[in-house]
Amino acid sequence: MTIKKSILPLIAFLILSTSLFGTTFHLDPNNGSITNDGSVQNPWPSLEEVLNAGLIEYHKNSPIPYDAASNQFAMTNQGAPIKAGDTLLLLDGLHGDLFLRNYNNLDFITIKAKKNHRAILKSVRFQACSNWRLEDLIISSEPYDDYINYRLIFIESHNWHGPSYKIDIIGCELFSADQPWDTAEDWLTKVSSGIHASGDSVNIINNKLRNVDMGISLGGDYSNAINNEVINFSGDGMRVLGSHCLLEKNLIKNCYKVDDNHDDGIQSFTTNGNIVDHNILRSNIILNYEDPNQPLLGALQGIGCFDGFYNDWIVENNLIITNHWHGISFYGANRCLIINNTVLDPSPDITPGSIWIRIQDHKDGRPSTDCIVKNNISNKFVVDDALSNNMILSDYNDYATHFVDYINNDFHLKANSSLIDAGDFQLAPSEDIEGNPRGANPIDIGCYEYQSTTSTYQPLANKSFYISPNPFDQQINIQTELKHFYISILNLKGNLLSNSSSKIINTSALSSGVYFIKILDKETDTFEIQKIIKL
Repeated sequence: MTIKKSILPLIAFLILSTSLFGTTFHLDPNNGSITNDGSVQNPWPSLEEVLNAGLIEYHKNSPIPYDAASNQFAMTNQGAPIKAGDTLLLLDGLHGDLFLRNYNNLDFITIKAKKNHRAILKSVRFQACSNWRLEDLIISSEPYDDYINYRLIFIESHNWHGPSYKIDIIGCELFSADQPWDTAEDWLTKVSSGIHASGDSVNIINNKLRNVDMGISLGGDYSNAINNEVINFSGDGMRVLGSHCLLEKNLIKNCYKVDDNHDDGIQSFTTNGNIVDHNILRSNIILNYEDPNQPLLGALQGIGCFDGFYNDWIVENNLIITNHWHGISFYGANRCLIINNTVLDPSPDITPGSIWIRIQDHKDGRPSTDCIVKNNISNKFVVDDALSNNMILSDYNDYATHFVDYINNDFHLKANSSLIDAGDFQLAPSEDIEGNPRGANPIDIGCYEYQSTTSTYQPLANKSFYISPNPFDQQINIQTELKHFYISILNLKGNLLSNSSSKIINTSALSSGVYFIKILDKETDTFEIQKIIKL
């Protein structure tokens, strides 16, 4: 078993495990009828018509106004055919608006497009709802010849009706318009925001958003935005306004400047009583623009965390290429880690230039404390202490020296870069932005770990090794098809503890904790690293 920092595999398993049971109903807005039974042979019509017909059994919060201490679920539409655990399979066509208020399920109800079908919703709003999942749908008002100029998906916790929680948005496509507008007036009067989620335990995974305002906003706790694309946006690409949230492997690019908002790739703030602690921003890519001749091109701040305090954040493995001085900025931070990020201005010779990684005191004068900034690349660092193993690159000559093709936003390291093996393994992420293991100490500076063509960190093709048991105690057993191999055990600092050519390794001398095991294929000079745990 390989243990990774990312919780995406666990999320995927939990999502899959709740979709293995229940009944599947078919909805065809072009050929269905509300008098049918919802079978594949006799489908229902559009989703909006099915909702209006009261075909869903659900639970309401009671009494209203909502009171968490006295709330009880009240069964509604008892005996309706659609129940918790069921799936609504949507066929090609326009399925109308999805607006649910106070619809709570004891298990997920999934609304998804049938494979190879384009099921289009005009907008989605969950108000005081729980246990709903949307998959593979298109959400846009433009196919309805309308620009709603609001929110394409709104997950709303409501003071009167109650909270929203456990909502999944997976593999959907959202757009205000199929193509970006060229004028600020069109952006301001026609654009809608993407996904606005004020509920807790929301998963937003593998979605593609384009031509939107405020792409994805997480306003609740324990929510995740993973592997999404926000392309062509005004305002902020993403916001995180809750705690214990994960933003990982998202692509945010092409900001359109249409008003006086200071646009951010990812923004957070603690005003209005928001508490935003214990968040992770990992392996995200933020690009101000792809085309320097893009209409309405303006400066984009990278990760902007103002008006703190921000406690116990991890910001690692991010690539941020923006032409604003705020690359990564925390104004009031405690115990935050900023590690192995690449943060550069694409045009350092043009005003404003000199993008920075910055940690400063709160604006009321209270100091930031116990933060660590290490293994980063930037034009500038504005941090009082806790700086180590960082690299300042100031001009195009520096970029050309270290990166494969900086003009086209390829910031992989060249073979002769002095950033290779210049970082410190301690507290650093075990993988780089692309999931390549960072290997033993020393590691590389920045978000990319250099991948040699003669000795790679890529998994051993068709010969991967398996460790059992894991966690382990007195010994571990290695299963592999390799004929000539060499095994090393490393501690978290990357220090070598033992070498072996045996498939059975005595580990009784190791104390409890986390280690890395490395297997080298002597025939190809390639190796793979996995994380292991001693009980």
